[in-house]
Amino acid sequence: MKAHMWGSTLVADGKVYAGDEDGDLTVLAASKEKKVLSEVNLGAPVYSTPIVANGVVYISSNTHLFAFSQ
Repeated sequence: MKAHMWGSTLVADGKVYAGDEDGDLTVLAASKEKKVLSEVNLGAPVYSTPIVANGVVYISSNTHLFAFSQ
């Protein structure tokens, strides 16, 4: 992450989810080696901690609530 992180990370389903104040959401493999699975900019700062419920990951930015599922 190249910006401040205000929320905690979320570990779920073998992945680590982290958002930063630049609006970037990064998903890493929960492993000893660094492996970036996905990166996306949400367009607004992420100050909250991602949560998961019923197989859906919810991430709140300063302006929107996003829901990601497979």
